[in-house]
Amino acid sequence: MSTMPGRTSGRWAAAAAAVGGAAHLAVVPGGGWMAVLGSAMAAACLPCAWHLWRRPSLRAAHAVVAMSLAMVLVHGALVLSGGHGGGHAHGHQPAGGAADAHAGAMLAIIAVELGTALLAAAWVRRQRAGRLAVVPR
Repeated sequence: MSTMPGRTSGRWAAAAAAVGGAAHLAVVPGGGWMAVLGSAMAAACLPCAWHLWRRPSLRAAHAVVAMSLAMVLVHGALVLSGGHGGGHAHGHQPAGGAADAHAGAMLAIIAVELGTALLAAAWVRRQRAGRLAVVPR
């Protein structure tokens, strides 16, 4: 069974977005505000991933690019703030250990989100290039 042109690259972007949604669901069992935030972000990621998988559209691809780049900014801010939500911290800070693991996880998420944005943007580029192609006479 062959796929429509562009569907395969749309599916790569959809798979990456689904991984992002699943990663947000992974924080839900921890409870608290992170569970609420993780649920909300998964609810934002998964519908667009579904649309990109089933029937890719420019609207869904643009949403994935925007959300992925927003996640890069949010997770980058968390890394730079030390995961404390902003500002600077006073008092004793643990050396290494959990803080380093958290920063490493945030950097991995940033890499995945950049990849997701790149895949969705590449799909958009292919769609636009196909529309602008000049048919020889």
